[in-house]
Amino acid sequence: MVVGVVLLYIVALAVMLGVLIFVHELGHFIAAKRSGVRVDVFSLGFGPKLLGFKRGDTEYVLSAAPFGGYVKMAGADPDQETTGDESEFLSKRKGTRALIVLAGPAMNFLLAVFMSVVLTYVVGVDTITTRVIGEVASGSPAEKAGLREGDTVVAIGGDTVKTWDDTIAKLSKDLGTTVPIVFERAGAVDTARLDLSGIEDPYGAGMAAFSEPVIENAKIGGPAYKAGLRGGDKIVSIGGRPVASVNAVRRVVLASPESLLAVSWERKGRLHSSEVRPKNMNGQGMIEVDFRVEKKHIGLVSAGKIGLRYSVWASTQFFVVLHDLLTLKVSRTMVGGPVRIGMIAGEALSWSVLFFFQLLIYISAQLSIVNVLPIPVLDGGHLLLLGVETVRRKPISARDRMIAQQIGFAIIIAMFLTLTFNDISSIFFKK
Repeated sequence: MVVGVVLLYIVALAVMLGVLIFVHELGHFIAAKRSGVRVDVFSLGFGPKLLGFKRGDTEYVLSAAPFGGYVKMAGADPDQETTGDESEFLSKRKGTRALIVLAGPAMNFLLAVFMSVVLTYVVGVDTITTRVIGEVASGSPAEKAGLREGDTVVAIGGDTVKTWDDTIAKLSKDLGTTVPIVFERAGAVDTARLDLSGIEDPYGAGMAAFSEPVIENAKIGGPAYKAGLRGGDKIVSIGGRPVASVNAVRRVVLASPESLLAVSWERKGRLHSSEVRPKNMNGQGMIEVDFRVEKKHIGLVSAGKIGLRYSVWASTQFFVVLHDLLTLKVSRTMVGGPVRIGMIAGEALSWSVLFFFQLLIYISAQLSIVNVLPIPVLDGGHLLLLGVETVRRKPISARDRMIAQQIGFAIIIAMFLTLTFNDISSIFFKK
C-alpha cells in the first residue's frame, strides 16, 4: 500500500508539472510563431530526446523527463549568437517581444479559467434542497430557540422557505434581529423566536442541513478505504450505533480517534461490514471520506462567470500569502516547495480526480502571477529587461543579459533550496 501511495504521488506531481509547464510553453510557442519568430525546438518534456520530427523550421520533440517542456526561439538565449535576422526574437519590436513573453503566464491563467468553467458546467454547484435540520450546535441560537435535529424549517420571518439555500438566504437577510421561525416536528407545526443579534453570518445560527451519509470519495490509503468503503456507499451504522445523517457519523468518528469501530454500509442494495480505525488528528478521529453533496447544474454563461471569478480569486491569493509572510502573520515554513507541491498533488489525487483538477486550476492561476515577478529567468525578468531597454533607449548587451540570467538563476536556486529545506523539515522534524 505504501509503495502504491508513493507512486501515486510521483504520478500526480509529474502530471501536474507536465501540464502546467507544457501549457505555459505552448503560449510562448503560439505567440512566437504568430509574430514571425523562428522556433527551433518545441519539446514535450526535458532531457534526452526520445522521439522527434521536424516540420518547417521547428523540431517537435518528446523528451525523457515528462515534467513540462520548453521552447527554443532563435536569438532568445543570451549565450546564443544573433545575426540580426528578422526571424530572431531580439530583432522584433519591444512590444512584440513583451507579448511573446506574456503569452506563457496568460496561457496558465486561461487554462485555469477554461478548466474551472468546464468543471463547474459539468459537475454543477453545491446546493441543498432539503429543509430538514441535521444538526443543532450546543449553546447556539438555534438550540436556545428550542430547535432540534430532525425538525423541518417551514418559514423564517414570515417568509416561506422551500430549500436550505432559502433558509440561509433568509437568515442572512435577518442578521442582527430576532425573527420568528416556523418548523414542523413529528407532524405538528410550531413557532419559535430565533435570536440572530449576536452572530455575523447565517451559519452562526448553529443549525446545519440534514444529509444522508453517502460517501462521495474515500481517500486511497485512508482508514475508510482500508476498511473497504468506497464512493457511493451509504453508512448504516458505526461504532455499534445506527446512523442516518452525516453529522451522526461525524459525532461518532470525531470522538473515537484510534479506536477500532465496527462499521456497516449499504452498496447496491447489499449490506457490508468491516472495522475502521479513525486517524488521530489533533485529538479528533478522521476516517478520511468526503460525503456526497447535492449538485445543481447551471448554464454555460453562469459557469463562465463562476469560473472566471474563481480564477481571479485564486491568482490574487499569491499576494495574500506574500503579505502574510512579510507581516509575519504566517511562518515562512508554511510556504511549500516542490516536495510539498508533490505531496499536496498526491493527496488531492488520492481523494479523487476532481480534487486533483481543482488543485491544478488553483496552482495554474497562481503561476500566472508568479511568472511575471521581476526576476531574471522568469518571464517577469524578461519584461524587466525590456523596460530597462526602453528607458535606456538602446539594447542590453549579450554580456549584461548573461549576467542578469546568472543572477536570476542564483535567486531561483536559493529559493528552491530554501523551500525544499522547509518541506523536508516539516516532514521529518514535526513537533
